[in-house]
Amino acid sequence: MYPHYEPDPYVLLWDEYKYRHDHIWQKLFQITIAVVVLGAVPYLKPEIGQVLGNWILIAPSLGCMLTLITLVLMHFELTLFAKIAAAHRLHQEQQGLLNHSKHNYFRYMVLVYVSFLLLVSIVNVLVIRSLWLDSVV
Repeated sequence: MYPHYEPDPYVLLWDEYKYRHDHIWQKLFQITIAVVVLGAVPYLKPEIGQVLGNWILIAPSLGCMLTLITLVLMHFELTLFAKIAAAHRLHQEQQGLLNHSKHNYFRYMVLVYVSFLLLVSIVNVLVIRSLWLDSVV
């Protein structure tokens, strides 16, 4: 049959690190596009606001909910990534390849970005509600 193959655990760790890192970035791009598109729906055809009334807030509100869900899920994904990154960095330091800083701001920056996206989407809903719908009624 086939010879027994033992995969290198550090290669597997590096693959997992790359996968998680790319996954986080991919999800950030996807949620950003989704929130921008959902938030822009009321602006695409202004006269639809007269027909839909308060229902026009559904798309931007859905963007807010998606961002809130992303914030929670990203917390868990970043926690897992931090464990993998710590193991990977420890291996690099033990091999004498790199000496990493003890401070890692990736988690902080991702959560700040998603929080800011949530804030902007909430403000967008409020702007549509106060300016757009009040002028239609």
